Amino acid sequence: MASVDAESQRLLYRVAQAYYDEALTQQQIARRFGLSRPKVSRLLQRARASGVVKIVLVPPSSDMSSLERGLEARYGLDEAVVVAVTDPRDAAGVARELGPAAAECLARSIRGNEVVGITWGSTLLAMVDALPARSWPDVTIVQIMGGLGPVDAREHSADLTRRVARRFGARLELLPAPGLVSSVAAAEALRADPQIAATLRLAARADIAIVGLGVPSPDSVVMRHGTIISPAEAEAAREAGAVGDIALRFIDADGRPVRLPLNEPFGEPFAEPFGEPFGERIIGLTLDEIRAIPRTIGVAGGEVKYAVVRAALRAHLIDVLVTDHVTAQRLLDATEDNGAESRRVGHERRPER
Repeated sequence: MASVDAESQRLLYRVAQAYYDEALTQQQIARRFGLSRPKVSRLLQRARASGVVKIVLVPPSSDMSSLERGLEARYGLDEAVVVAVTDPRDAAGVARELGPAAAECLARSIRGNEVVGITWGSTLLAMVDALPARSWPDVTIVQIMGGLGPVDAREHSADLTRRVARRFGARLELLPAPGLVSSVAAAEALRADPQIAATLRLAARADIAIVGLGVPSPDSVVMRHGTIISPAEAEAAREAGAVGDIALRFIDADGRPVRLPLNEPFGEPFAEPFGEPFGERIIGLTLDEIRAIPRTIGVAGGEVKYAVVRAALRAHLIDVLVTDHVTAQRLLDATEDNGAESRRVGHERRPER
């Protein structure tokens, strides 16, 4: 006669077999073996604890989990999404290949009642092209910076915001203003407009933001059309130590904002090398406002974007990074004088809201 222990082990095995091999629900197993559903749950827990059930995770063929976990640990990220791209030197190709991963990351971050902020750029255009169709009538998609470049450009922030809202079946909130104006007086007048002010307040309260990270290179969107910043202004940005921008807010290698002539009245001198400029000409959220959004997803990759990605991570301007495998490895290989990036002095993680 079988011992009680042997019968207990047999039942343990049969319950586990029914659940994992036959895909029965716990309620179905309870009926089959004359058990209560809580008893089935306890038996399944015991099966795993005793080694009757051993779960093996099989990574996908292009597994990037070690890179992702390394980035999360080093830079204090909530999540890293690393994509194996074909050619990291091909900026346009990298943008196209990051787009679907960014789309998936954004879509699964939404529960159905959030405010979602959008910037602009080629990489975000690739993301929008890959977005799944959803029905989220209680979600609001808001433009967090004014429009830049020709209004009919596919990378224009208003068009991207409109397309995201349409794809998600969500409410739309556009920022009816250019992103960069010719004078401080014009910028102050626009920001005082009730509709623009209300949209900027809504954008600052966003639950999620998805932002591109730009570099003022000759073939970049910010310089392509010749109507946003000039080659001279781009050179001034580089000479001031800027490695790139988020929403046209230029940052240095440590992620600190850079004072630039394009942020000041034409011809008026500026004194401090860093700090948010007083009397700026940009219509959109500041870096501090972007940093304060609970889940800011930064999307950028390729050789030319490495410095600005690293700067954004060092300053904790983003919570989630979507990037390519070569950039990810470079970020992990980078050496620091003061230990882990996530503990850099002056860049503490923001408190939960």
